[in-house]
Amino acid sequence: MKKLRKGDPVIVIAGKNKGAISSIASTSGDFVYLKDVNVVKRATKGQWFVEKTLPLHHSNVAYYLADQKSATKVWIKVNSKGKRVRFAKKTGKDID
Repeated sequence: MKKLRKGDPVIVIAGKNKGAISSIASTSGDFVYLKDVNVVKRATKGQWFVEKTLPLHHSNVAYYLADQKSATKVWIKVNSKGKRVRFAKKTGKDID
């Protein structure tokens, strides 16, 4: 079970975009694509300049708690029904 999924609110904790708060647009292996973060312009033949979102490694982002205004670790536990669920380590509340 992946700890970070599409649509999760995250904060960038390392790199040139450190401190940026966004949500995950998509994932690919160990990399995540964030909305409006790490956007660059590339010259493409026949299309002039194209804006492109580059991926960030999942270790450089952390789940963001909007009510606490801080980052937290995501852990996986088994609930009373025997199903695996994600929960925020800082608050102990389930995610989803």
